[in-house]
Amino acid sequence: MKMIAALTLLAATLSAQSLWNATRPMPPLTSDAIARQVGDLLTVMISEKQTIKNKEQVDYGKAGSLNAALTSFDVLPGMFGTLPGLSAEHAREFSGNGQYDKEGSFQTRLAVVVIDVQPNGNLIIEGRRQVLMDKEKKTVRITGVVRPFDISGANSVMSENIANASIVYEGDGPLTRATNKGWLSELVDHVWPF
Repeated sequence: MKMIAALTLLAATLSAQSLWNATRPMPPLTSDAIARQVGDLLTVMISEKQTIKNKEQVDYGKAGSLNAALTSFDVLPGMFGTLPGLSAEHAREFSGNGQYDKEGSFQTRLAVVVIDVQPNGNLIIEGRRQVLMDKEKKTVRITGVVRPFDISGANSVMSENIANASIVYEGDGPLTRATNKGWLSELVDHVWPF
């Protein structure tokens, strides 16, 4: 009897320390690891490259002249020896040129979570990664809609295949503050743009 009680106590202790979790659902043997439902993870391969070029040129000119003279003044004849005259000319010109060239690229990988599944099977994703190194904090955030068709066998998708994609990369720390204008400089540029 003591032996059975000891075995029961030992079995209870061993099951509490087991790696097996009976409440965890087991995936079917024929399934793959592709994201399909809420809570699944998906890897986004962010590879964005942008080239912006814009050139504008404006030329504007306007000129005019006015000549007027008073040739007859009959109210008081002979009062004025020389009758008043008026002459005016004006000219206005404006020329403006503007050119803007910018290139940028951004590449990284980010694991995202499926937060909703649309009725047509498209996945709504959201993900965020924050890295803190030497008091400099970098944050990457992404949201968007992914078609299951665009997900590769490695459970990844390219950022160019994400609809309504919002990709944000921002920094906070001493280096970011040193390379950006302060609020006073921004205010001066806004009020006095010359």
